[in-house]
Formats: sequence, structure tokens, C-alpha cells
Amino acid sequence: MADQYLPVTWREYTSLAQKLAAAVFSGPSPVEIIVAISRGGLTLGHLLSDHLRLPISTITIQSYSDIQTHGEAVLTQKLCVTIKGKHVLLVDDVSDSGKTFARATRYLKRLGPKEISALAMYFKPHSSFRPDYYARQTKKWILFPYEPTEMIFLITKQMTSEGASKATIQKFLMTLGYTSENIAFVRKHYLP
Repeated sequence: MADQYLPVTWREYTSLAQKLAAAVFSGPSPVEIIVAISRGGLTLGHLLSDHLRLPISTITIQSYSDIQTHGEAVLTQKLCVTIKGKHVLLVDDVSDSGKTFARATRYLKRLGPKEISALAMYFKPHSSFRPDYYARQTKKWILFPYEPTEMIFLITKQMTSEGASKATIQKFLMTLGYTSENIAFVRKHYLP
């Protein structure tokens, strides 16, 4: 079961973000503003804003209901700055189904940018949307370092429904790189 997950450390994450920034610098035309898709693109967007020394804004698109369920990509928060005539770098953590990037791109195009380039930390080969920039390709479920509570909760919920014991779940979560403190926090505050 562990082989279906890809744990990502902070060190690896920040290193990949810097490599992506270098790729953007080498791109065909300079980017003028970053639009991060909340929630997954926030951390990467922040790092890229620092590396590229560019302003950042956000939109919110929600599409997941749990680990295995892709919902419809719904825009729940619009952009609050103008991008008319600008080269926009659209950022999210992963292009999984492709629905979020496709929805965001359709929305942003209506706002009149000169160009939109898309960037994701990870690209999944089954995605219907291939970003202009991505660091890695994987088929696995990615365990980003900035969402331990969410992932511990979802994995625990899934394993509990499959009949796994608390000890088995604890051991499995620790093989994914979560600490006993991470797990205890989630159990105390989110799991009965």
C-alpha cells in the first residue's frame, strides 16, 4: 500500500521549486505576475514569488472530496487584481485530472492576459492538462510536506474503513514519514 504514495520532504520540495524558477527564467518570455490556485498552489506560489521576485495573487478552485474522489472543478474565489495584457504564471501543486488547471485557464483568459503559462510541481501522465513547466511526473498520490493533518486524517479514515487496527495505521503512517507527534495531533483533534 505504501507504494501508492509519494512522500515529499521540505528539502526536496524547496529544491524542486528553485529548479522550476530557473526553468521559468529560461522561458521564452518574461512572466509578470503569479496566480496561485488555492489551496495547493499557495506554498509553491509563495516560493516562486520569492525566487522570481514577482507579485502574487490567488484564485480558489475546489475539486477533491477525498483521496480517491475528483469532484467538479468549481471556482469559489475570483482574482482581485488585473492581469489584462500581462504574462501570467498559473501555479498549482499538481496536475492530476487536469480539471483545476483547465478551469483556471478558462477563467483567466476571460480577464485578457497577454499570455498564460502553467506550472505544477508534479504532473500525472493521465492528466488532461499538461503544464508548461513541471518538476516531476508520477502516478502516485503525493504527500506534500505542508498538509500532514489532512493526509493523516484521510489515510486513517480509509484504513479504518478497511478494518485496520490503530497500531497498523500508526506503523503505516510512520513509514510514510509522519511523526508520532503528527499522528497524535490528528487523533486528538480530528478522530474520535
